[in-house]
Amino acid sequence: MTLASPLLTRTAVAFAFLFLVVYALTFFDARLLYGVSVWEKPSKFFLSLAIHMATLAWGISLLSDEQRRSRGIRIASLAFLAAAVFEMVYMTYQSSLGEASHFNRSTTFHDVMYSLMGMGALTLTVTTGYLGWRIRRSGTTLMHFAAGWSFMVSAVATAAVAGFLSSGNGHWIGGDQTDATGLPFFHWSTTGGDLRVAHFAALHIMQAVPLITWFWPDKRIATAALIAGVAVVAGLSAQAFMGVPLFRV
Repeated sequence: MTLASPLLTRTAVAFAFLFLVVYALTFFDARLLYGVSVWEKPSKFFLSLAIHMATLAWGISLLSDEQRRSRGIRIASLAFLAAAVFEMVYMTYQSSLGEASHFNRSTTFHDVMYSLMGMGALTLTVTTGYLGWRIRRSGTTLMHFAAGWSFMVSAVATAAVAGFLSSGNGHWIGGDQTDATGLPFFHWSTTGGDLRVAHFAALHIMQAVPLITWFWPDKRIATAALIAGVAVVAGLSAQAFMGVPLFRV
């Protein structure tokens, strides 16, 4: 079987494997950062990016063979891959030192690297939006509509939430300034607002809408799912800014 995007597909598999490897380190390395294992953040980013790349590869499969081989698609795929690898190399390196990668402006080096990470994150969202635009205009099927628009909406919503996140000194708004008292696995705050919840919802619009459309193939339902996705992100963002946790435990 020919893969629609061998580069993204194989890297997604590699990142999924690295998620398992790095997450396993949480059971052997006792060092903590913000109350949880130093390996928690990179492991989950490996998983998130694996899912993201697999979704993009699926979206590219909706394009014709000629479009898949086009310069724009190749450049976008390479740009996404380069940004993802850069983010994970630096994040894993910082975790190996027991230091934060995000919101770390302690030295000039860390300040520059954090800015570069921001540019990398922007590259991830821009390329996702671009691929969505290419998918939307490449066909007239319901799935072209759902995938194309969900990629674009997810990119814009994610960039908006990430902008608020990066402008502050952390993802917490009120409550305990630690992940130790957060929800299992996700570690979202249970004592105050947490912008990571809205960021998660924004990222996964690109999977939720096509999946809903696959189960209920109706353009009105796909459109409603897109609108609902934006409403959920807006609601979760407002909840976080009010200092209210998703779940109070």
